[in-house]
Amino acid sequence: MGGRKDICGGRRGTTFEATKWLSLDLCGFVGITLSFSVHLFAFAVITCYLLAGSLISTAVFILLYMPVFLLALVSLFMAWTTDPGSVPMGARPLVTIRRAASSTVDESNSNGGGGSNNQRKRALRRCPKCNDNFKPARAHHDSVTGRCIIKFDHACPWVGNAIGAMNHKFFVQFVGYTMTSCFFSLCLIGLRTLYCGPPSPLLNEFRKGEKETPEHVEECTGWNESFAGLILLIISVVFFLFTSCMFVEQIEAIKTNASKIARMKMSVGLGGTELQRVTEEFNEMFGGDSNQCALHWFIPMPIEFPRGMKKAVLGYDWDETFDAVPYQENGDVETGPSRSAARTNLELTTVSSASSSSSNMNQNEVEENPKLVKRNNSRDHVQTPINPVGTLT
Repeated sequence: MGGRKDICGGRRGTTFEATKWLSLDLCGFVGITLSFSVHLFAFAVITCYLLAGSLISTAVFILLYMPVFLLALVSLFMAWTTDPGSVPMGARPLVTIRRAASSTVDESNSNGGGGSNNQRKRALRRCPKCNDNFKPARAHHDSVTGRCIIKFDHACPWVGNAIGAMNHKFFVQFVGYTMTSCFFSLCLIGLRTLYCGPPSPLLNEFRKGEKETPEHVEECTGWNESFAGLILLIISVVFFLFTSCMFVEQIEAIKTNASKIARMKMSVGLGGTELQRVTEEFNEMFGGDSNQCALHWFIPMPIEFPRGMKKAVLGYDWDETFDAVPYQENGDVETGPSRSAARTNLELTTVSSASSSSSNMNQNEVEENPKLVKRNNSRDHVQTPINPVGTLT
């Protein structure tokens, strides 16, 4: 349990043993292939049908569309191949968080004096689907990748990966750059329409009857005379509307630094304080040392946090020297087979103790009250009933 199948000799996958992250979900592979294919198809149609003979269209393509197109592909690749924030095996709670919880409990006990034992010793959150590995406060289990993801937002088939704390930035960038590239595609279609005229069959027949130069006829053989151009128009409109809605939804995530699950829980009052952001000094989604918009928000590069804040964002402590087994704190109840064995031994011990105590009690009662033996013997003795009908002859 814990993760999906690995490939390349176990080097790539989503299991605890994989060294490089790669989601192997079939639906994700279809989605990521479609995402790359749509961008490459739009690039090919634009270069073949929308640029010939138009200096303005060429300038828009080179200066605006090309940078956005490349950034969208890089963001898509980073969102697909980046570990979204999976909790490694053997992760431990942060010491500062445990001490804060203990001090809070001690204060409540000293003030109220009625704290229960469960409050005095709060058990660690564990994930049964990840071999009872430690589960940080803002982590949720993703059934697609088979791992617990910090600040898990959703499993996106378009990027073929789960969206979490460490790749949410790339997902937002991919959505934003895809929306922008669709907008520039529509602009290039509009410029081509102004250059060659509207896609009217009557107008085309009129042009065929005129004596025009071959160069002008070749220049105006554009998107309106090809099925590829019509498909590009449909794709640009559909994906522009779709990504615009997604980007507007992600604005709330940027402001609150909370995942979709956390926002849903907090909206109904079930989130508590454990799902809220760590700090107000920087944006957790984009990293950096300030919460103000900066250049690194727009560049698909790995996230960098201020010194010592990455552990606070992830909510756990881990390094390669830790044992690859679920973390056990002093006093934790054993899990799995050891728990069953302990429970069986406890039951046998209880039965033995009960039998011994019963024997000792009977022996003590006999020694203290000898008359009890006679009463018990007379009670256990079966008397023969007298026949009332029998008489002497």
